[in-house]
Amino acid sequence: MNATEIIHLIEDAWSEVPYPGDGKIFRPDSYDDEDIVNYFGGTTWRDHSPANLRAHSSAFTFFTPEAFHYWLPAFMIAAIQSPEEADVIVDYIAWHLGARHAPKGWSLFSPVQRQAVAGYFRFQIDRFGDASEDERKALRVVEEARLSA
Repeated sequence: MNATEIIHLIEDAWSEVPYPGDGKIFRPDSYDDEDIVNYFGGTTWRDHSPANLRAHSSAFTFFTPEAFHYWLPAFMIAAIQSPEEADVIVDYIAWHLGARHAPKGWSLFSPVQRQAVAGYFRFQIDRFGDASEDERKALRVVEEARLSA
């Protein structure tokens, strides 16, 4: 699949996902010194530029599972459309979804969303070739989550 097809797959998969609510953006056991709640609060996952997402990439560490699920498509689309501008986001997506704790949040993802995430990683693997070890690991985690669903 090409970039446009993957982006459409992601957009379609998340088209009906409701906003998680301002109270479910940030984990309550953390300190929001990056202004994540104010930046993401009241926005949709479609409201963000790659540069702004890059500036708020620490959200991967502090998002609730609901917030991560909701805004993940923004980060994936930014990483596809503008990998240089998205910068560390490309790595953070793979690291976060390839982590051992990642499967805990998979219950929020529909089968179509899991398929879109797998498509995203396949696209990035094709793009980065031999430099895509983290994406390959994350794709294995996604595939395991798809099979166990």
